[in-house]
Amino acid sequence: MKVLLAILVLVALVFWNRSKKRYPPGPKHLPLLGNLLDIPRCHAYKKFTKYSKELDSDIIYVDAAGQPIIVLSSLKACNDLLSKRSNIYSDRFHQTMSFELVDCKRLFAFQPYNDEWREARRLVVKYFTGPGKTPINNCITEFVRKALLPNLLNTPDDFFTHIRNGIGGSIVSLVYGLPTQREKDPWIALADEALACMTSTCVPGKYAVDIFPFLKHIPEWFPEAQFQKEARVGREIVARYIHEPFEASKRGMAEGTTQPSFVTRCLESLAGADEQKELLIENVSSTFAAGGTDTSVTAVKNFFAVLLLFPDIQEKAQAEVDSVIGSGRLPELSDKPNMPYLRAVLKELLRWNPVAPAGLPHMTTEDDSYKGYFIPKGSIVFGNTWAIMHDESVFPEPFNFDPTRFLTPEGQLKADMDILDPETDATFGFGRRICPGIDFGLASFWLSAACILACFNIAPELDEMGTPIPPKFEYLGKEIIAHPEPFKCRITPRSKETIALIRAGYDENSRYI
Repeated sequence: MKVLLAILVLVALVFWNRSKKRYPPGPKHLPLLGNLLDIPRCHAYKKFTKYSKELDSDIIYVDAAGQPIIVLSSLKACNDLLSKRSNIYSDRFHQTMSFELVDCKRLFAFQPYNDEWREARRLVVKYFTGPGKTPINNCITEFVRKALLPNLLNTPDDFFTHIRNGIGGSIVSLVYGLPTQREKDPWIALADEALACMTSTCVPGKYAVDIFPFLKHIPEWFPEAQFQKEARVGREIVARYIHEPFEASKRGMAEGTTQPSFVTRCLESLAGADEQKELLIENVSSTFAAGGTDTSVTAVKNFFAVLLLFPDIQEKAQAEVDSVIGSGRLPELSDKPNMPYLRAVLKELLRWNPVAPAGLPHMTTEDDSYKGYFIPKGSIVFGNTWAIMHDESVFPEPFNFDPTRFLTPEGQLKADMDILDPETDATFGFGRRICPGIDFGLASFWLSAACILACFNIAPELDEMGTPIPPKFEYLGKEIIAHPEPFKCRITPRSKETIALIRAGYDENSRYI
């Protein structure tokens, strides 16, 4: 009885103390549970956007059973806090399910803001954004031409798989120097499994154990402990994904069969045996190999959806591509500045359907205040990319797909970009946690789109009567990345010359790229 009374007194003191603070506006909440029951497991960013509009505030407060959640729904608020105050807004929330039970703490994207994270990021920035970007661009070009395009030509119905193999193969090569199979590559399959575990287990509000960490101690056989089985399976997959390709790269390096890569360059720079450094390289490799392609793969899948939904945009973009490259070659990354309409289409796609609508959550390491509101230490802070990209005051009629938002009346990209630019603002994160693979992602996205337009026509499927079947698209919203569910379309080469270009330099007898 005394223990219960003490708990009630403690809870009362906590709520009394909070009542003295001026928190950001938020939905009404219940005692103890707060808004826990109001946070949906799918598409939470849309619910947060709704709260923001109803409360007329770009900063809202949600209480998840005592855990403060701050949602920022404007680019200004995100920049003011996540960028300009990044010294106290760059930590990660310790999610028991993903961080501990699935062991995602080894991946630097999930790591807390500390010296180990800083060293990991320095490694990535040095290799992927430094002077050595030419090999990276060459690798992207090679995989688009030798994997993505030939596979789309040979087996177009499997285009989802081909997108993943083409873009995923390039990152496996860049990171590990390993050859990948054109179809059903085991490294890419393992990465897909691990990605599914990582992104699904870090969705806020999905698991009770993240709100009540003591639940991690209950056994798997206990009623309602299904999360323990998910954690065990996920932990095994993530461990394999982190370790196996890294060890394969090391073996290939010793045997002289591995191509120069992030791993080989990092290991060669070590002065003698250094287990701690080697572990860091292993962890960083898996992080970039997983996250470096996921946004690009999803964006290219979304590009197919846009071509299906808006055939007039496909036709206009194809005309621009043709005018730049003619009929005797394929697009190259150097063509990008000469294709303003295609660049506007891709910017609009990233705005219209953000690949990471809420991104990975930040966490505050100190108490703070903003616009007169109190933001407590330990708050989960989201930059609501979905809300930012669908702000009517910035993008009129935001649910319309309109590439001309980013073009001048003369058809050129707006030089000063007087409106938000989806390629550089919000899409890849904020502040010190911004994705270091942004250049790779945008390059692979643009080249894939340009080559698809140059080589293929994308159209809806036909029924038995030859009538086009209206395409349907579904986004379940169960993960951090908004993956589209598989859909169907007709992919046909534009000409015999196109077929010849795709087949040039393609070795049909080789299983590898």
